[in-house]
Parts: sequence; C-alpha cells; structure tokens
Amino acid sequence: TYLAVVDCTGHGVPGALLSIIGYLLLSNIVSNNPDLNPAEILDKLHEAVRDALKQKTSEANAGDGMDLGLVRVDPAARQIQFAGAHRPLYYIHKNRAGAFDGGEDCRFQEYEGTRKGIGGKPLPNGRKEKDFANNVIDYEAGDRFFVFSDGLPDQLGGAEHKKFFTRRVKEWLARNVDESMTSTSKDLVKTFYDWKGADKQVDDVLLIGVEL
Repeated sequence: TYLAVVDCTGHGVPGALLSIIGYLLLSNIVSNNPDLNPAEILDKLHEAVRDALKQKTSEANAGDGMDLGLVRVDPAARQIQFAGAHRPLYYIHKNRAGAFDGGEDCRFQEYEGTRKGIGGKPLPNGRKEKDFANNVIDYEAGDRFFVFSDGLPDQLGGAEHKKFFTRRVKEWLARNVDESMTSTSKDLVKTFYDWKGADKQVDDVLLIGVEL
C-alpha cells in the first residue's frame, strides 16, 4: 500500500494542472515498477516531471514542482519505507519509552526527508543533485506516523503573528501520544485554528496520520 502527501507549486488552474500531472506520473511509476522503494520512485518522478514540463536545461522558464512525502506499507514484512522531497515523517512507536527524549530507542522519531523538491530547474553550473534517501522502519501494531505539507508549520498566528513551526507540531504530538487518533485529530484542528485566530490562512494545509 502506498500513501503520498503532495504539495504542488501554484494556485488555481496552474496548480490544479500540475497536481493532475503529478498524480498521473506517480501512479504510472508505482504501477509499472512494483519493486522500487520510495526513494527510487521519487527519483523517477523527479525526472518525469522535468520531462513533462521541459525543465531539463538551465535556460528553462518553468520552475514549477512539488514537495512530497511517500510511504510504502508492507504488512507481510511488518515494515514501512519512507522518502521525502522537502517533507518529513514523524513516527511514534507504541511500545517504546522516552516519548520525546531523542535517540534510536526513543518512542518518537523524525525522518527529515531529502532537501530537494520534485521537478524544477537543474542546479546551476551542471552541479550534481543528491538522490532521494530511503528510510526503512519495522513496525508493530499500534505504531503511528504523520506526514504533512508545509502549510501547517508555515501558518502565521499567535500573539506575535509568527509561524506555527514544526516545534508546535511536535508539542501537539507529545501531548496526544497516548490519545486515540480521533482525539488527536480534534486537538490538532482546535490548536491550529486557535493559533491562526484572525490571521489569514497562508497556504493549503494537509496532514495525514495513520495508525498501523
């Protein structure tokens, strides 16, 4: 099973068209390459978007692209794999101690993803781009993971009209680590809108949480 959280550049019709292009390309890659891991899929998608938008040369005008978090769940192996294009994955191990203390045995783990988007112009002077990194996580029943777009941490609000930042996303997870997914979802919605207050919403917001 694959799950993707995707945030395309642009708004209105251009953003919608890019979303359709990304969806069709990603679906085609996954369907025709069942043995690829998420990082390899993102590498192929990156090149496919560049081909579709004619971004192969440094003189290309179109800098459009997308940020993306891609998860592959393998129930038979009790394993998930994750690769991110500018997007992280937050993972919570149900049966570990030390909720947010850091370290490999910590209950909460952050997988940052790769600092590289899907599509866009090539790097100047022919510089080589890094490949996407693949993360493998063995899971147990009750583990959870969360993937989200940058519209959540970038939202302005609070008394000083500052960004929500990923720190507050982690604080939200920390206080809900033992709550149900329904309760966790309700708390995030309340937290987000309390923070936003009268401020305008600055971007699309998408967060997906999964309990395995």
